[in-house]
Amino acid sequence: MIAISAEVRQADGIDSVRQLETSLRRHWESIPVKSHQYLLRFCDGPVLVTDELRSLRLDVVVSDERSAAHFVESFRNEIESRVVGRPVDVRWSRPAVAPQPLR
Repeated sequence: MIAISAEVRQADGIDSVRQLETSLRRHWESIPVKSHQYLLRFCDGPVLVTDELRSLRLDVVVSDERSAAHFVESFRNEIESRVVGRPVDVRWSRPAVAPQPLR
């Protein structure tokens, strides 16, 4: 299993992160986990979304490298289609341990 995290921050003064979050929650079913955190039923499986100050953190667990590449590409496409004309900065990482709600 591979844990993947994405930190999405706005690249300018426009609140593009909030626009992305609102759009994702309207399009995909979301299940509250705790305050400022929910599971999103994304096309590749559950994604843990944490609403942080001026950013969103997305965590997912996938089975292999092919699935990891597919998730990254799928999420990039979501950003491009939902935050049109408003740049965001996405930083990917692979934490050693997946967040508790995804275990």
